[in-house]
Amino acid sequence: MRHYMKQMMVTALDRTLPVYIETMGWNEWQDEFIRPKGYHCYHWLQTTSGAGLFECSGKSVTLSPNQGVLLPPNVPHRYVTTSHPWSTWYITFNGNHAPFIVSSLGLATSTVIRWEPDSPLTNLHRRSRKLVGRNFDFNGMDGSAFVYRFLIDLKKHGQVDNQRSLSQHHVRLMPLFRFLEENYSNPALGLAHMAAFMGVSPQRLNSLFRLSTGMSPYQFLISLRIQKAKELLINEENITVKAVATLVGFFDASHFIVTFRKLETITPEIYRELNKYSAGKHIQNSNTWDARDE
Repeated sequence: MRHYMKQMMVTALDRTLPVYIETMGWNEWQDEFIRPKGYHCYHWLQTTSGAGLFECSGKSVTLSPNQGVLLPPNVPHRYVTTSHPWSTWYITFNGNHAPFIVSSLGLATSTVIRWEPDSPLTNLHRRSRKLVGRNFDFNGMDGSAFVYRFLIDLKKHGQVDNQRSLSQHHVRLMPLFRFLEENYSNPALGLAHMAAFMGVSPQRLNSLFRLSTGMSPYQFLISLRIQKAKELLINEENITVKAVATLVGFFDASHFIVTFRKLETITPEIYRELNKYSAGKHIQNSNTWDARDE
């Protein structure tokens, strides 16, 4: 693979996007860079082969394959080759909501982020090379979508301080997710049953769930029951609200209604009516379209 670099043409419209690409490229022989005042955009640098020394915020770290650093704008830094050749992939980006997106995703900055060799991040430099050859086709909104997808993958697969990635936590909990999908209708199902199924303590399971979903196992189960209830309310219009409550694992209808309203801000009856009207319109429009085809 040869060296490549894409300097994006950023239009006035592009600058109104939440996030946009400034540059993107791959260096087979990474040169030394010293930026006493940092870079004016967000800057991601990752090693694809070899190794390099990266210095910022008073820290000096070695960047090996499947490792990278995300720098906010204007952070002084320096990086230099320690193993020839040091090959790197980089992307710089900015945008009105770039700081908010990075912050809301909880992405670590100015520190090493690692990932597993089978992660989508590993071959990103190869996939992006095809994109940069598209000239004006890969600008603006397509570039914005690419940056957001990259940041999402960084959130899912990135590991900081030897902690498991979000995707690894999710994979570990997958058997329990399937178990809950099959048993959510059991009103006696609780934290103790879930912990026993996974072979861990309730405290450990609670910790794993919060890392993977941002909620406790019980909150996840309740959300799953409400999701299933919404499907029944829409698809099974002849089933009463009380029957729906029983089918999704609530002991009584009143508790179901209170919980539904707390999560959805409306009652099950109103939710059903709103979606019944929408579904009716959809069916009517579909029939009209079919008639035209004939």
